[in-house]
Amino acid sequence: MGPVEVRAPDGSVLAGEPRRLAVLAALAVDAGRVVQATTLIDRVWGDDPPGQAARTLGTYVTRIRRMLEQSGDSSVTVVSQAGGYRLTAGHDQVDLFRFRDLVVGARAPSITPERRVELLRQSVSLHRGDPLTGVSGAWATRTREQLAGELLTARAEWAEAELAVGNTTVVLAPLTALVDANPLVEPLVVTLVRALVAAGRPTEALERCRLHQQRLADGYGTDPSPQLKALYESVLRGDQRPAAVAERSQVPAAVAVLEPERPLPAPAVPSRRRRRYVMAAVGVCATLAGALGAVVVSRPPDRITETRFTVTEDFSGTALTPMQWAANQAERENGSSWSPGAVRVGGGEVQISGTGRNPTGAGNVGGAVCWCLDGGIVRTYGVWEVRARFDVGTGYAPALGLYSGVDEDTPGWGFMTMGRFDDGERRVMYPVVRGAGAEPVDGSPVAGDFTDWNTFSIEWRADFVAISLNGVVVLDTRKLPGPVSIPTVPMFLYVQIIPGPEGPVPAPNQETPSRVAAHVDWARYTS
Repeated sequence: MGPVEVRAPDGSVLAGEPRRLAVLAALAVDAGRVVQATTLIDRVWGDDPPGQAARTLGTYVTRIRRMLEQSGDSSVTVVSQAGGYRLTAGHDQVDLFRFRDLVVGARAPSITPERRVELLRQSVSLHRGDPLTGVSGAWATRTREQLAGELLTARAEWAEAELAVGNTTVVLAPLTALVDANPLVEPLVVTLVRALVAAGRPTEALERCRLHQQRLADGYGTDPSPQLKALYESVLRGDQRPAAVAERSQVPAAVAVLEPERPLPAPAVPSRRRRRYVMAAVGVCATLAGALGAVVVSRPPDRITETRFTVTEDFSGTALTPMQWAANQAERENGSSWSPGAVRVGGGEVQISGTGRNPTGAGNVGGAVCWCLDGGIVRTYGVWEVRARFDVGTGYAPALGLYSGVDEDTPGWGFMTMGRFDDGERRVMYPVVRGAGAEPVDGSPVAGDFTDWNTFSIEWRADFVAISLNGVVVLDTRKLPGPVSIPTVPMFLYVQIIPGPEGPVPAPNQETPSRVAAHVDWARYTS
């Protein structure tokens, strides 16, 4: 989580020339797994590989082995395997995986607040500068930005954890710096306001609220979330525990209880822009995404309204939006894996790739992303839309749809596939709906040219599911014979590349392109 280097057991640090460090980094992000030589070449040299790239790569691997031998730890080396190379380091020997494991451990539901603070302190302490310092190239830039997003999320969780155990003074300075560097990430603003109140500085807390509203109004023509408005009201009333904190454990995530509204002061320079919600574009993540879709209950209780809202992600940045999107990392039964390194954001789209030609699947790599983090869209019912196109390539099947993070035996479990594209030519789409305790409902295969841009959508309601392609319904459960089990648990959008062989997905072959990608240029949710 800083410069690429090897630390020996005695504390000494070994480094090397930039290209060698790039190869080491490309191996380390998938430590313990085989990385195909073609993938390593792409990560290190991008679109401009040397004339004998495979031989040059082998030379750098040899130098890395020597450097690892010098470290004095014989358990870590690079082995040649299945058309690629594998760094034999365990997760506890690579800072990146230590960081991720600590963050995951801190999110365990049964963990005590004190233990959560301890784990998150350890995770953020691993940050020693910009990730992959000294490594250049497109892959390094993408990976660096993704890791920066993970660090931002971890720091936000650390600040929340410290506040939960009363360590207000510990978080004020670093949290202020975080907000100043990321002024539109509203969950950070909310946490800072709460910290200022807890520190006995309500005037500064109110000023932070006003400043945030000013930025949203001037830059994007939108308002702060209901949670921040409620927090502002609490500070004005002089509450010892702001409402955003005191009510959180009693109020369901989909409901915000507000006092009679007293608006935040108007910005000094009123915005003339049409008001619109642009959460994904401005990076206003967890709080705003949840609150805008809430059922807002105002006092007196006979005034109840349901707010419809739309959230659009246009992938206009150079990394997945922090605290909203995640790239999956997992081993798969056929020996392939999903890796964050297979996900790129740039040029107004996200690319989820598959690489490797091993016919058994071993060592091949695919990508998978989901709109599933705390600030993402994890909801029951609504309309999800995605505009995407898919590269041809036997052995890699793009798929997109809705999935849930709960166990399959949970009442109401299920999944919905907008489209799966098993054939390498991308000429047939298969929509699927499955509810708990029922067989999957397969729609009729839909023919089309899915190498071109198409808009896929799914409307999910309590009593039906309708899947559409470019506005034309291709599967409607209301028109099927017999009852259909409709899922009822909250779900999130996913897009992935499935490395074959697996079920109907054939094995890749020597004619499979070196890189097969799904391209997504926007995703949208409407309640």
